[in-house]
Parts: sequence; structure tokens; C-alpha cells
Amino acid sequence: MPRLAPNVPLSERIAIQLRQRIAEGEFPVGTLLPTEVDLAREFDVSRGCVREAVRSLVHAGMLGARAGYGTFVVATSDLAPALARRLEHDRIADVLEVRLLLEREGARLAATRATPGQREVLAEALAERAAARDTGDAPAYAEADRRFHRAVFEASGNVLLAELYRGAGGNDQALLHLDSPDVDLDALADDIARIDATHVELVAAIEARDPDRAADAAERMVHVAHAQAGFEPAQDDRPAGQRTAQPAAQPEENAR
Repeated sequence: MPRLAPNVPLSERIAIQLRQRIAEGEFPVGTLLPTEVDLAREFDVSRGCVREAVRSLVHAGMLGARAGYGTFVVATSDLAPALARRLEHDRIADVLEVRLLLEREGARLAATRATPGQREVLAEALAERAAARDTGDAPAYAEADRRFHRAVFEASGNVLLAELYRGAGGNDQALLHLDSPDVDLDALADDIARIDATHVELVAAIEARDPDRAADAAERMVHVAHAQAGFEPAQDDRPAGQRTAQPAAQPEENAR
């Protein structure tokens, strides 16, 4: 039976234990918690104490509850939910800039730290995106893209960075326009092709363990996605080595 710290209300002690176990990965994001009955038996407390502890974690944003389904983990700490609440009041431009920074550094770390298993997960996530695109199912494509980006941050090996990414909304803002079954992916084929190309380049850079190339691919990926969603003007999305500098504008001659 887990040990409960003294001099703290019983329900709070249970919440502390559950919070720690979630943070340590015993209950990953998306998994169901044991039932109220099972937790009460495990902690040797009443169901009311367990209910109060779980309610506090739901309020903190770490757990979610759905009737007929159960209580499930939505965040590994209360950092992401707190950040998400803050971002509701921030400028969209600020949020997009934060996403760019996180994606770039997450990709850089993933290229350095990804395990063979994590690289395999990334390749599978990339294939899922392509399969969803080929069916023309825009919401499925958007959800596959969310899974891909979560896999990149898992591969970064930095739990705090992944938590910050979730708290910043991940890539949800850039995918909102795809979350309807009425969206015609064929009409967006050119934009989708450019976005997909950057994802392929990112996975290749991580496979090659090339952090600079991965960071460059991630930065272009974010810019292309934001442009496609209408958040910023289109930019040159070729790899850094393939871009050509634009000639500087020549000053006009002084009138004589």
C-alpha cells in the first residue's frame, strides 16, 4: 500500500501520490486511472476521499472525466493546463512564436537523443499522416499530424519541453481549419504537399542524427503550416542550403 504523508488532509495526500505516479509515467497521458473502488482499496481509505482527490486533479487540469468512460490522464503535471489557461488571454502572434521556438528546439534534441524505437514511432506517425491524407479525411489528417508532433517531443527526451509544448497548445492553432469533415484536402493539395515535404525532411534529419538540419526542417515546417492556415505570409520553404539570397534593392539616383 502506498505511504501517505502525515499532517496533510487525507484527500490531499492521495492527490499528491497520484500526481507523483502520473509524473513518473505509471499512468501515461490518455490512460485510464484505476476505478474509484480500486483506488480506495489500494489506499485503504473511503471512496469519498478518493473522489475528492481525483476532483482536485481534474480541476488542476491533469485528469479528465467522462461519464460511462472513466477518469483519464490529460497532462503529466499542472504546468501545461496552467499555461493553456494563460495563453487564452495572449496574442495569437505570441503563441505562434512560442510554438516555433519549441518545435525547433524539440526537433534539434530529437535528432540527438531519439532512440531506435522512437525513430520507428516517428516513421509510423509519418506514414499515418500520409494514409490519412490519401483518404481525403481532413480531421483524421489533422489528428495524425498532432500525434506526429507529440512523437517528436517524446523523442526529444525532455519531459518539461514536451509539457510546455502541450501547454502552448501544440500545433492545434495551425490545424483548426482542418478539423471539419467538410474540408476538401484536394483543394489544398499544393499547400499540403509543401507541409508534408517538411515533415519528411524532419524525420530524415532525425534518422541521420543531424540536429541543425532537423531544426531547420522544423522551422520551415512551422512557417509553411502557419502560412497555410493564414497566420503569416508564405516564405521560401526550401532547405537552408538551397535558398538563394534576394538581391538588395538599389537606391534610387538622386534627382538632378
